[in-house]
Amino acid sequence: MFQSLSRSWEFAKLSYRTVLDHKHLVLFPVFSTLATVLVVASFGIPLWGSGQIEVWMNEANQGTASNDAGIYITLFLFYFCNYFVIVFFNTALIASTMNIMENKKGSIGFGISFAMKRIHSIFGWALVSAVVGVILKTLERNDKIGRFVVSLIGSAWTALAFFVIPVIVADGVGPIEAFKRSVKTLKSTWGTALMGNFSMGFIGLLVILPVLLIGAALWYFVSPVAALVVAIPLFFLAAAVTGAADAIFKAYLYTYATGKALPEEVDPSLMRDAFRSRS
Repeated sequence: MFQSLSRSWEFAKLSYRTVLDHKHLVLFPVFSTLATVLVVASFGIPLWGSGQIEVWMNEANQGTASNDAGIYITLFLFYFCNYFVIVFFNTALIASTMNIMENKKGSIGFGISFAMKRIHSIFGWALVSAVVGVILKTLERNDKIGRFVVSLIGSAWTALAFFVIPVIVADGVGPIEAFKRSVKTLKSTWGTALMGNFSMGFIGLLVILPVLLIGAALWYFVSPVAALVVAIPLFFLAAAVTGAADAIFKAYLYTYATGKALPEEVDPSLMRDAFRSRS
């Protein structure tokens, strides 16, 4: 366990080093965030203005299950649009990262153009993800099943889909095949793929913590306005850095796990120890 954690820590540092060396990669999470905000606004503003959100919230507070099919249709469309933009820009980011691994530029234009070529796969995976999201949300409303069980199912789904986007980038297959290959990669190899989330999360905390401390200091010693003006942009920048590093982490692991070449500066023994065939 400790060896696996140590290796995942090395992979995490490698991912952040890639972000520092290729700072333009941070723009992909920024684009994704802006697109997500637009999606939320495009659904939230009309629903709020029409009073529909208030109706649904009252039903939820009263503990009554809604028979209105509109809530499920709206939820599905929202999930689909949200997943689509996230998967699109993550595909662009991982494509650019893999391009950089080949000693090329991996530019913003390259990533966006590549994602457009994979638009059918992105559409399909967003569709599947939206269906799963609605199913889990529906199960969550069932008192007999409970949120804890739904949370376990959701966590299992997230784990099994760990490599789906790298598969889409590398192979351009449909959503079902991409999911199968993601599961196969996890089953046939053993190492730091999932343990790496702990290391990435810890480094992410180290990145965001100074921003929180700066905001708290400005709030206490200067003013709340100064704290918000300075801390909010820094927080979003830190979140973009950690988001980019997380996607890059998956790109490195999947590249090695499938036997593809890695950059010369990457220690091959480090990657070799990351994946051990199950006995």
